[in-house]
Amino acid sequence: MVRLYLLFKYSLTFVLFSNALIINAQSDNKKELLQQSKENLTPLLNSKPEKNNFLKYTLKNKKIDLKTPSNISSPKIDMSNQEKFINPGEFYTSKLNRKKGEKNKNPNNFKNDMYLGDFRTKEGFVNIILRDHEYPDGDLIQIKVNDKIVIGSILLEERFKSLNVELEEGFNRVDFIALNQGESGPNTAEVKVYTHSGILAGANRWNLATGVKATYIVIKE
Repeated sequence: MVRLYLLFKYSLTFVLFSNALIINAQSDNKKELLQQSKENLTPLLNSKPEKNNFLKYTLKNKKIDLKTPSNISSPKIDMSNQEKFINPGEFYTSKLNRKKGEKNKNPNNFKNDMYLGDFRTKEGFVNIILRDHEYPDGDLIQIKVNDKIVIGSILLEERFKSLNVELEEGFNRVDFIALNQGESGPNTAEVKVYTHSGILAGANRWNLATGVKATYIVIKE
């Protein structure tokens, strides 16, 4: 019985001693592996600051050139096509010259009726525009169609005036009768006749003494 006890005691002591040796060996192996891992690690951040050669070169050795590039030129201003304004002096001088031109005309040379022309149309109206093409001096005219008064009296001015004339079937005689000669010479006018659709059918000018007429013939088909 005593022998069995001693045998058990020695066996237990041997087992405990063996386990202690194994644990100690494992601990030493872990320390060696940890040390090797630390030695093999590459640092993520560089502990030594790097020199910025670019900044050093720029700030110390190179000055920034702020001059304007030589290939840029200022645009040239072209004054040749600028808007032209009317000279008031020239405008009124032109009007006075036109007035003098009318005074130099002899009304006795304009006592013959004028035939302005004829044309045909299928439309029911014609549009007549007329004005004083010389110096506006109070010229008055009367307009008749087939001897019927359409406009009793109209003052001719520098700007065109417009009127529509209704046509009869067949022959239409349109007369422009000078009622006076204004203040400075014969009755002067420019007249244009358009069809109702806007086609220019006739264009004329006249110089008429008082009572003399200018005539268009319009044939409505």
